[in-house]
Amino acid sequence: MKKLLQFLTSFCTVFGALILIVIVLMLGVRFMSGGAINIPKHSMLVINFADNFSETASGSVIDEILGKKNMSFTTLLKAIEIAQSDNRIDGIVARLDISGLELAQIQDVARAITRFRQSGKKTVVFSQGFGPFGQGNREYYLASFFEKIYMQPHTTIGLTGIGIEVPFSRTVLDKIGVTPEYYTRYEYKSAMMSFSDKQMSAPYRENMTNLLSSIMTELKNDITENRKLSEKLDKIINRAPLSAEEGKRVNLIDDLMYLPELEKLLKDEGVKNFVALEDYVTQFQPNEGDLPTIAVLNLSGVIDTGESSSDIDGEFVLGSQSVTADLGEIEDLDNLKALVVRIDSPGGSYNAADEIYFALKNLQQKKKIPIIVSQGGYAASGGYFISLAGDVIVAEPTTITGSIGVLGGKFELAKLWQKLGVRWTDIKFGQNADILSLNKPFSEQERAVFNQSLDEVYADFTEKVKENRNLNANIDKIARGRVWSGRQALALGLVDEMGGFEEALILAQQRGNIAPQTKIKLVTYPQEKSFSEKIKELILSGDIRVKEMIAKSGVDIRYLKLFKRLQYDMVLLPFVLNM
Repeated sequence: MKKLLQFLTSFCTVFGALILIVIVLMLGVRFMSGGAINIPKHSMLVINFADNFSETASGSVIDEILGKKNMSFTTLLKAIEIAQSDNRIDGIVARLDISGLELAQIQDVARAITRFRQSGKKTVVFSQGFGPFGQGNREYYLASFFEKIYMQPHTTIGLTGIGIEVPFSRTVLDKIGVTPEYYTRYEYKSAMMSFSDKQMSAPYRENMTNLLSSIMTELKNDITENRKLSEKLDKIINRAPLSAEEGKRVNLIDDLMYLPELEKLLKDEGVKNFVALEDYVTQFQPNEGDLPTIAVLNLSGVIDTGESSSDIDGEFVLGSQSVTADLGEIEDLDNLKALVVRIDSPGGSYNAADEIYFALKNLQQKKKIPIIVSQGGYAASGGYFISLAGDVIVAEPTTITGSIGVLGGKFELAKLWQKLGVRWTDIKFGQNADILSLNKPFSEQERAVFNQSLDEVYADFTEKVKENRNLNANIDKIARGRVWSGRQALALGLVDEMGGFEEALILAQQRGNIAPQTKIKLVTYPQEKSFSEKIKELILSGDIRVKEMIAKSGVDIRYLKLFKRLQYDMVLLPFVLNM
């Protein structure tokens, strides 16, 4: 045993020393490789949409050491906007095979690309295939907003339409003796149907069909208008995936060529240089000094109490404690004129969402500033609850929002223990002391207490909707757990305007009484962690790209994330949107 301990001590010492040496060497590379790059005239900005554009500026210490920048989504939008008026940049060439952008984010980028095109500059896409073999709808949808689309020969266009998959596991649970005891407010709050039911209910199917129809209409209308197709898009979709050659025939794309051939073509047209996006953004200098200030608060992830964190599978947890701390710093900003709250969340904990909602209202009352909410891919359930603190809510047509409802309960394991021959005995003081015990079903009194709690939460949620959105008469027709697209939400009065981050920023300037063309200072929260903080996080967490390892194992991380969300009472139902 003593020898084993000595070996482990020696191993840890050597391993730690090696890590330290590697970090020191990499730091040397990092600091030696810095410096601005020269961008000559007649350059093309190169954007690879396979890169990670998260709602918040993030990235591990390894990424930073190696110079790999995990750029924020708003930085991507800013780069396109700046390039539009940069006389050194003649156009944008995008690499677009597979993208992690959500559909609402794609609409935001598409609007920026449209403005860029209107300035008279080139926009070109190169693809080695939209989607692996199907489910390339988002990627092709974005590509359709570019002037020219070029594809490598013998690749495919996965414009196969969209669908929703929902897992139902009640039969399996019955076999192993697990009984879901969950309650919802109301019939459209369908998260637990994956466990409580064996098939999709009529309200669930109705809501999902309406949601999908709205999203599909957006895609079809825009693609048809952008590409001037030679036949109806429905017919094309029903034959997909299509070969690149067939795509050219029906005008989905412009031509077939390999990447070196496209580079030569662009150079023949006068392009002198290609500038990578990560290099281009190093040229940006933030406005400093005593300028009108707009704060941007990014609220991305599943909402919970405590501090924000990132789970092992990459699911970001938005901690209410961290958010209120950020709001405290925002309150102390000089010359603060407005706050833009960017929300990309499927919801989560009611208590946490309510804490953030109250903190936003409190800030608004103290500072007398407008709060503009910009909804991203999701602003559902608890995400929509927080949105109610905004003076104006801006959403994309394909934002998934609403889900005004609540759920809660537990999995009861009594039959499972019986099958296993395990008998539980308890001692308690208080009639409801073991109300959430998994080892027994709810008693009648416990069930009544639990449902009363859900009624109170639902009443508070709907009351805040009535109060903030002036929807007294129609609340029952839009709530009860229904999920809406942004376009549908606009018609129902749940949001105020269609648009993305840029539109929200313009509204913040207008509502903050900042004159047009005035220089402003943007301060973004949560602020990116320092290099030393990332090193500390790496050492404490042992982060070795677990998410990537899981992905390479063939496990679909989306399913892991969805089922983990079931611990929360205000969260979007678990479905996989195939696009």
